Order: sequence, then structure tokens, then C-alpha cells
Amino acid sequence: MPIYEYYCEGCDCQFETLVFSSSEAITCPSCDTEKVTRVLSIFGFKSGGDKGAASSRMGSGASDCSGCAATSCKSCH
Repeated sequence: MPIYEYYCEGCDCQFETLVFSSSEAITCPSCDTEKVTRVLSIFGFKSGGDKGAASSRMGSGASDCSGCAATSCKSCH
């Protein structure tokens, strides 16, 4: 059951809601209208911790890398 983000055309608010079914009618919690549009949400994820993320991103030479600077990965690649 995903949580989706919606925009209400009636009162110009943005809200999130848990959706149980694709046929479920979504209404704005502020003005109770069904004139809502699903918007693309921004999300992030982290997998495997710092060391795991670095090795999956840098390939086989990851063990030789001392870490990337905020603006450059020249020491790794």
C-alpha cells in the first residue's frame, strides 16, 4: 500500500495519503473535493551503508579508494 502525494485544484494545497486500491476515490483533507492530481514525489534511498554504497558505485577498484571528495572522485577513478 503506497503513500502518494496529491495536489488539490480546489484549495491549492498539497497532501499525502495512503492508497489501499487504485479504484479508491481520493479527496482533499482540507476542502473535501475530488479534484486532485497525483504529483511526482521526490525520494531518496541508501543501500548497504557507506562502505557498501561506495563499492557498488565504484566497481572493482573500490578497495584502493580512500573516499571521494564532495566535488571530485579523481582519487577513485
